[in-house]
Amino acid sequence: MTISKNTQVLLIFVFIAIALRFFSFFTSVLDHDESTYLIIGRDVLQGRDLYVDAIDSKPVGIFLIYAFFQLIFGYSIFLKRLAVAILVGLTAYLLRNVSLKLFQEKRAAFAAGLIYLYYTSTWNSFGLSPNTELFFNLFTISSLLLFFNKSKSNYMMAGLLLGIGFIIKYLVLLDFIAIASFFFIYEMIQNKWKFTWNAFLPYVLAGFSFTIPFLCLNLYFYLGDHFDAFSFITYELPGRYRQDSSVFKYISLLFDFTFRFLPISVLFFYVLFSTKTFLKGWQKYFLIYWFFAVLLAIYLPGKGFRHYSIQLMLPVSLLAGLAFHSRFIFNKYLGKVFSGKTGLILLVLLIGAGQVSGIAGKFTSTDQPRIIATYLQDKLDENDAVFVANDKQILYYLLKKDCPTPYVHSTIFTKPEHAYAFNMDPEQEVRKVLDQHPKFIVLKQPFALVQNLIKDDYQIDEGFDNEKILIYERIQ
Repeated sequence: MTISKNTQVLLIFVFIAIALRFFSFFTSVLDHDESTYLIIGRDVLQGRDLYVDAIDSKPVGIFLIYAFFQLIFGYSIFLKRLAVAILVGLTAYLLRNVSLKLFQEKRAAFAAGLIYLYYTSTWNSFGLSPNTELFFNLFTISSLLLFFNKSKSNYMMAGLLLGIGFIIKYLVLLDFIAIASFFFIYEMIQNKWKFTWNAFLPYVLAGFSFTIPFLCLNLYFYLGDHFDAFSFITYELPGRYRQDSSVFKYISLLFDFTFRFLPISVLFFYVLFSTKTFLKGWQKYFLIYWFFAVLLAIYLPGKGFRHYSIQLMLPVSLLAGLAFHSRFIFNKYLGKVFSGKTGLILLVLLIGAGQVSGIAGKFTSTDQPRIIATYLQDKLDENDAVFVANDKQILYYLLKKDCPTPYVHSTIFTKPEHAYAFNMDPEQEVRKVLDQHPKFIVLKQPFALVQNLIKDDYQIDEGFDNEKILIYERIQ
């Protein structure tokens, strides 16, 4: 059987994504957020009510994805991360197709996909963990392909895909506004600002279909028993959770992204400010417009988490990839480096160097959660409870134990601003947990709130990580 050229390219991107991320499949924790998705996804699959029995600030979409992963892959973290790697490879392939649509150049398109893989698979940065951005970027780039082929059905499907992305993370709204508004304005300019209903209708349909997933969620919770909980998380919490940031914090976030990926940033800015360009005006304006819309999305929450920048990687990869376009003109020095296939080879070597340095760092670190889980596993009966007070909540998942509090993410207990956002009293919640008499409490020192409450009923059983993590056992 002959495999088509496009299928070969897809398989190449998927293979590269898996190869780049492969050694990350084995460690128990990549970050707190992934651990939360694993636990709440499992809980949802087991029939617990989201936002009541398992509470987090994220929209429903990411937990439905992990519930599906739990259904298909069970407790295998390896297979879940493999699935995410395939998803990242597919996103890079679709990004390559978008570049082909825009610029009709295979080498630049392939480079755009490679750059996206480099961005999202760098060990020393923030792309390896399955953050929400990796999931909704797939829906964003898929919808953009449909916007290039205007029809009512394509635009409805594009809106629906972005609507699915929206219930994974609400900031996808800025992607939708940027893409739809630019295409509409560009079409109006081409038609000399002559408005017709037939021209506008596809955008109306896109907007309508964009709202469908979110409206269905509202209807589902409204017809159920927990609309108040859903309403609080969806409509009230974001305002309580938002942080006011300084201009300095906004600038530092952009500088961090720029210098963290400096070789690609050089290409991005070189292409952006090059006067010898073959780009059509609207192409450059579209990417810049989209870039600033996403930048606004990153800044709106006021938190400045670095993984928010993953949303920015789609337009940046498209523009930076043009440095490898056969018609792009460098100065005579850079031209010798990036001309022909030399540039692509250097890009591959750059990706490889980043991986080697990151992997070496990972191999020298100890997987403490897995060690602790192995230790506790032999000392726990089926009905024994564990409370992970302020350390890695992945222990609940590794031990196949329920979290004794609805608040899975440990920072809700440790950060006052998070407790305020969720309208939760940490001391009262800890007392509720202690009323369940968990056999073991895992505590990362210091945490005075829990230490003071358990001093009469628990004693230290074991210490890990040079006594930074203590296991307390209930006194019989």
